[in-house]
Amino acid sequence: MISKGDTVCCALSGGADSTALLLALKEMSGELSFSLSAVHIDHMLRGEESLRDERFCISLCRTEGIPLKVFRRNAEEFSRSRGMSVETGAREMRYEIFGELVKSGFASKIATAHNLNDNAETVIFRLARGTGLKGLCGIPPVRDFFIRPLLNCSRDEIENFLGSIGQDHVTDSTNLSDEYARNRIRLRVMPELSAVHGGSPENIVRTTLSLSEDEDFISKEAEKFAGSDLTKLHPALRKRIIINFLDSHNISVNAARVREIDSAVMRAYETELNVSCDGNQVVSSRRGKLYLKENSPAETINSLKIEKDGIYPFSSDKIVIISKVINENISNMGSVHKKLTTYVLDYDKIQGGVVLRNRLRSDRIRPVGSDKTRELRKILQEKLPPEKRKVSAVVSDDLGVIWSECAGIDRRVRPDENTKNFLIIQLKLKA
Repeated sequence: MISKGDTVCCALSGGADSTALLLALKEMSGELSFSLSAVHIDHMLRGEESLRDERFCISLCRTEGIPLKVFRRNAEEFSRSRGMSVETGAREMRYEIFGELVKSGFASKIATAHNLNDNAETVIFRLARGTGLKGLCGIPPVRDFFIRPLLNCSRDEIENFLGSIGQDHVTDSTNLSDEYARNRIRLRVMPELSAVHGGSPENIVRTTLSLSEDEDFISKEAEKFAGSDLTKLHPALRKRIIINFLDSHNISVNAARVREIDSAVMRAYETELNVSCDGNQVVSSRRGKLYLKENSPAETINSLKIEKDGIYPFSSDKIVIISKVINENISNMGSVHKKLTTYVLDYDKIQGGVVLRNRLRSDRIRPVGSDKTRELRKILQEKLPPEKRKVSAVVSDDLGVIWSECAGIDRRVRPDENTKNFLIIQLKLKA
């Protein structure tokens, strides 16, 4: 994790884990010949309690003679601007700051205080959400410039260490709330698992180590068979090659996209099947091999990543209005859907970025009310004259089309009784 001459920056919240990590790193800094600093980030979410944590970290670092940088960033505003939950947005914000510290030369490594219990909870969270083999491998000890020296230490061991040296720490009151998904796993799920079988966190982490070996083997085998006829390979190897192909072309990877490409590979051999991905990129499969294509410029005259609410001129005769409604109920949902130019989507079902663009040849959609996925071009052929099809408006995310002029919204993003956050799309013809 650490080499001689490294500048290691400890992410310090003031809690038990990060306080123990800071002191342990200080003990080891002389022996391993690295310099140590710390960073504290105030998310501005807990008022006086946040200021208390900041004061604790400043005092601790001053006492130990460790350089400290303090950042105050409004996590709620950051999350709202990105359309994320506060929990996810706060994490994204922290990691952006960590990246800034490395880029500026303040640190070459960022040490975070993830422990064994965190690792087990992460695996449970990913399993509940749905994940592949790589996700079940848990938190990696080293990733890029991040190191996690406490990953094999339990929460009890960390607290016992602090008690043995008489070191106090602060407690984040939100850790005791079950408002956040990870807290519910920590406070409810893990105790139940421990009641079923003692030592369950340790057992879960042991399983991740075994799965990591399998993951490493499949990854290395996939490298050997890159460029081969995928139809002749085992599904696990085939899907890993697809993942590597997407990674190598900077295309975002998700389970649905991998399944769609894998299906295209196995359904077509002599013919060519295309899967639309990010922007105007298309993954094409023929004879069991993958190719990257781009749609012709004529098809992608309009392509704009939507990062905020706004009115977007789309063509000479139409505008598209896109807005988010966060944590609010939309009444009269039925009447909204009856308006031909207004469409309501479940914002939380959208995957990745939102793009407003022209139709691509490979676009497919499963309209609300239909059980079948159809080629968008065929729907437009039924409803629009040829000259208007090329300039028909489409909104897509990382998985594909979520709304199209004439076809409406895809069933994947249809609102339901549990929807809290909405994306509103309005199509208006210019006078």
